Amino acid sequence: MTSLTHISSPILEHYQEIAVITGEMLTAAQAGDWDTAMVHGQQYCELVERLRHSEPSMPLDDAGRAMKYDLLVRILENDALTRDLAIPQLARLGELLGRMKRQQTLLSAYGYQAPET
Repeated sequence: MTSLTHISSPILEHYQEIAVITGEMLTAAQAGDWDTAMVHGQQYCELVERLRHSEPSMPLDDAGRAMKYDLLVRILENDALTRDLAIPQLARLGELLGRMKRQQTLLSAYGYQAPET
């Protein structure tokens, strides 16, 4: 992997920032801290959107292209690993919501009225 200690391009700095955020998102997901993972996920989306709207800069030299490639690989790996951790959690949440919906339907069918608070 190319060294990321010296970044000399605004575009590479932007990719570095995205790589750091996706790393933090993955760390939070691995710890089961889904609130923090969601915050980092939102930051990730905002940074990508900002990157999308950034002004084109000067072309990168070979070292810059290699660094950009390494950063993109790291970003995509972090994102994929986070999704792998999130999918079972989302499935479990979907199952719980489905169960609640079925319970509400049954209660409604039998005329149960929830007490007003």
